[in-house]
Amino acid sequence: MFNNQVKVILYAQDVKKASEFWQTLGFVLISLDEIDGSLVAEVAMTETSDTHLVIYDRQFVENNSGEAVEPSPALIFSSDDVVALYKELKDKGIQVGEIAQIGEEFVFNFVDADGNYFVVSGQ
Repeated sequence: MFNNQVKVILYAQDVKKASEFWQTLGFVLISLDEIDGSLVAEVAMTETSDTHLVIYDRQFVENNSGEAVEPSPALIFSSDDVVALYKELKDKGIQVGEIAQIGEEFVFNFVDADGNYFVVSGQ
């Protein structure tokens, strides 16, 4: 049976830089390990979060895996105060899109260090 823990793989040009980006957003570093000469970072919203982002070096995976590196997944993060989070990310110099209202929810996107887009939705 499945449990509540979910790990989402992200590929990055620079694992350390990508990990630092997520930590800038308030994520915590769960682990930073070297595997066969390549860094792998795991970050989560909190130390007890059931969802973790595992960041692999894109070039390492492309060179050592028989399968192609998939594009980044489309992730939608939830927030109880979208406007405050938007302002916080903007103040930290994170590239953000405009806030839009869809029904009763607010939505915006932001870009990580590798140019991947992520969405935030909520009140």
